[in-house]
Amino acid sequence: MKKWTRICAAGILAFVLSACGQTAVPKENPITGEKEEVVVKSELTAGEVMKKANAAAETQQSMHSDMEILQTLEMGDEKQEITSTIDMDMILEPLAMRQTMNMQVGGEEMAIEQYMTEEGFFMKDPQSGRWVKLPNDMYKEVTGQMAGVTESPVDFSMYKEYAKDFIFEETHDEYVLTLEGSGEKFSELMKEMLGKNMPLGTDEAMPVEADMKVEKINLQFSIDKKTFFTKDFDMDMIMTMDEQGQKIKVTQNVTGTMTKINEVDEIKIPKEIIDNAQKMDSRTNQQ
Repeated sequence: MKKWTRICAAGILAFVLSACGQTAVPKENPITGEKEEVVVKSELTAGEVMKKANAAAETQQSMHSDMEILQTLEMGDEKQEITSTIDMDMILEPLAMRQTMNMQVGGEEMAIEQYMTEEGFFMKDPQSGRWVKLPNDMYKEVTGQMAGVTESPVDFSMYKEYAKDFIFEETHDEYVLTLEGSGEKFSELMKEMLGKNMPLGTDEAMPVEADMKVEKINLQFSIDKKTFFTKDFDMDMIMTMDEQGQKIKVTQNVTGTMTKINEVDEIKIPKEIIDNAQKMDSRTNQQ
């Protein structure tokens, strides 16, 4: 079950927007059906907005993000529900991160806290409550994996063939792109995204070549009109996989917001954590 949870997490990081040729229409309220008033209508096309957003992403060096993930994994008679919240600060160069993740799985709760800077990779053991400093080789490996994922968080070039499937809207201060789809075309998109965004060393655990079918996918992204940074996203997805005759169904809802873009100047590990963390070498099995 663990590897399917990682597949879902990879999908969260991998999904980005596509471009199309029309200009935006005022966003419609999904409840009332009323169009939102736009004081100054943009003349940019979706493709132009994506190009600007891609350029803006290249300037993004830090951010804060909050995510909520609701997942249901079904294999045969087994069914597992996972609820996760993630609170994270990240700086890309040099790569540094502070993350708190709370998970609820099968009625059990678990909190995972992490710091990663050039001083090392520190993790709080969710069972003992003690801080552990991971070995340097593991720090380098994790840093490389994270760098691989964060290199292209908004790689629009990969999604050109899906351009016509996006709805392009605008509000007074945001561009909104929405995708609703299903079927083989979107299954191939998911495979490609997983293939490009899987961390190194997880190939065997990630059945990218499995018989994968996207039964439903709804995506919505908001882009700031002034900065062209992606502000938030909402994703609903139902996906099935068949690996070695075993069918797995994944139902997932993910919401996320990105704030403080280029405003996180430093991630500092508290001195008490550095001083008291138990050092773990490569041969140590942490219980």
